[in-house]
Amino acid sequence: MRDGIGRELEGQEGVVVYRVSGSELEALLRAKIVEEAMELAESGSIEEAADLFEALREWLRLRGLGLGDLVRAADEKRRRRGGFSGGYVAVWTGREVC
Repeated sequence: MRDGIGRELEGQEGVVVYRVSGSELEALLRAKIVEEAMELAESGSIEEAADLFEALREWLRLRGLGLGDLVRAADEKRRRRGGFSGGYVAVWTGREVC
């Protein structure tokens, strides 16, 4: 959860707010990244893209990485496997995702 929202919710009935760190924080950030990606997939909004980006940026920071590291990894993967700009889709029968 975003830091500011935690402060807003703290003390409300039925809500417990606590801090985590280390491997617990890393695992929760990965779950938050999935949640935000699903929300982006549903809404297509820039606000959800911003939430996804913020969660991913914090996950990178926690691992001692930065946006430059992510861009380099993406560039290398694009060099090896291509990007997503061509519009190609592969569909496997019996699977719900491509």
